[in-house]
Amino acid sequence: MKTFLIATLTCAALASPTLTAQVQKAQGTLHRTTAPIAGTYSMTTGFELGAPKYRSGPATIFDNTDGIGYYFSTLSDTEEWIDTVAFTATELNGMEQINGFEFNYCTLLPGPGTIYSEVRFYNDCITGAGPTGWAFGGTIQNAACAYGLAGLPGGGGPFGISCFNINIDLMCGFECSVPQEQTPGGTTDFIGVGWMYFDGVGGGNAGPALGSTWTSAGPGTAVPGYGTQDIFELMDLAVVGAEWQGSFFFGGGAKAQANFDLVLYGDGIRDTDVVNEGVPDINDVLCLGSDMEFRSGNAVTWALDDLGGTAVFPSATYAMLVGTNGSSAGYGSTAGPGTTLLVDPGSLVTPPTPLVMSGIVPSVTTPTLPGLPPTIWAQAMGFNGGVGQGNAAEASNALRHNN
Repeated sequence: MKTFLIATLTCAALASPTLTAQVQKAQGTLHRTTAPIAGTYSMTTGFELGAPKYRSGPATIFDNTDGIGYYFSTLSDTEEWIDTVAFTATELNGMEQINGFEFNYCTLLPGPGTIYSEVRFYNDCITGAGPTGWAFGGTIQNAACAYGLAGLPGGGGPFGISCFNINIDLMCGFECSVPQEQTPGGTTDFIGVGWMYFDGVGGGNAGPALGSTWTSAGPGTAVPGYGTQDIFELMDLAVVGAEWQGSFFFGGGAKAQANFDLVLYGDGIRDTDVVNEGVPDINDVLCLGSDMEFRSGNAVTWALDDLGGTAVFPSATYAMLVGTNGSSAGYGSTAGPGTTLLVDPGSLVTPPTPLVMSGIVPSVTTPTLPGLPPTIWAQAMGFNGGVGQGNAAEASNALRHNN
């Protein structure tokens, strides 16, 4: 069953990080990195050591890494450091959807153990204030999406330092949608990415790898991700009522930029978004995707994910429901026990509905598409006892196509 951690929120316009009295230098907090150990983190199964094995992407929608890690910095367990990212205005609905991310962190912990991290995406992040409505009163609020990552690897590395490269899989129920810039090319509409690290021994032993503009060609030769800046906002839950502690950087060195290694992934299909159930039911277990934009002149294939070749599709028949309206809140229990119908049953389109899916991994390909309404919603169901109302045994997420 799909479960997910999602709040609702806002992280935008950061000014250029030219040195002013308002930008403070973080003192005495830098440590040299070591070669990172790689692993994958699934929101349903947790951390697994080894080469990445995740379904996120295939498109890279943000990357502020240059492949070289020099320094990391640690933070207390009451601090959240908030960095900035921006997306160009390419989607009709003005939103970018993240289906996975990759980051690097290091620890000073002497033993292997584990740590806990919280990563939040905000809809905006304002220089000199942080995200709109972030928190006052000792609790964090207004995150667009919040992910609690328990069981991340801890320490025990050489020289008392351990570093890790973690790939987070958000596919099939954990995707996050955040705003693109409102003014194309304006580079003023930023989202925020917040990081907290809890080491289990009082804090101050774990933190993110810092960005670098240094490559083998010399300083200033790396191309940072869109919206990356040499500045971050520091929030501290321990200072109730005055949580924002200022805008910080690390002195402007090419190898110690005040942005944190981050790669964001998306499906790369314009104007198509995954819509997950607001409250997943027990049989909301299928993962539906498409191969291209749902556009006039295209022939689109909808397919269920094979979960890396391990999925079992037990229902007798799989079929697609396609309509012009939908909702993450669902439309009652007309589909079948334990399933959530996300496509408005009063908006179904023909011919024919439902579209029967075939193959070991069930899929269906549309004919070449004619003119289309502004929005198309699609959802897959697994049926037993015939394709019809009340017979659904499994349900997928919905796909919302904007035209």
